[in-house]
Amino acid sequence: MKNNEQNTEKSILEAAEAEFLEKGYANAKMLSIARRAGVAHSMLHYYYRSKENLFLIIFMKKVQVMLPAYEELFNEDLSFEEVLRRLRDARDRYFWSQNPKMPYFVLTEILANKKNREMFLEVLQKAVPRQLARMKELLEAEIAKGAVRPISFMDFMMLLVTIDASSLSAISICRDVHELDKGIVERLQETYREHNMQLMMEALRP
Repeated sequence: MKNNEQNTEKSILEAAEAEFLEKGYANAKMLSIARRAGVAHSMLHYYYRSKENLFLIIFMKKVQVMLPAYEELFNEDLSFEEVLRRLRDARDRYFWSQNPKMPYFVLTEILANKKNREMFLEVLQKAVPRQLARMKELLEAEIAKGAVRPISFMDFMMLLVTIDASSLSAISICRDVHELDKGIVERLQETYREHNMQLMMEALRP
């Protein structure tokens, strides 16, 4: 791909991400994305065809950024709880931390919408199939041992995302409403990580 094409793609993806995060998936408009990116509306459709395709491409790229950390994780002999802890750490580092609006977007636009939840899982299946299969194996082994209550893999994945997205959204809202300084926000985020880890393990117990 030529440099000018790469720059155009980068501008479109950045503009689309900003549009989705600010307005939500349903209210985001291709025309508005084109204006943000400084490209013709027809060019945007030429590159991505539809809003759904554009959204899926952005989400796929976000997930793929975490791939090296996930590859390393499943190459180690770790306990189930430690795998969950490191999965969350990698997600926070490569996904949540890149934009403070992301947890609220995931909570309201993906987790609260059945169609978008299915799309979310479909993207994960395409982006990290081996890692998801390995995580499912670990979960089923814990269930077989009686260490974890019976739970579908989809419900398990939703649990992991929902608890953290809810907490981080609340922290972001408190930061904006009460104008919290960076130090306080960082302490709240650190506290949430450990508290939610305990909450998740409690929710998974038989």
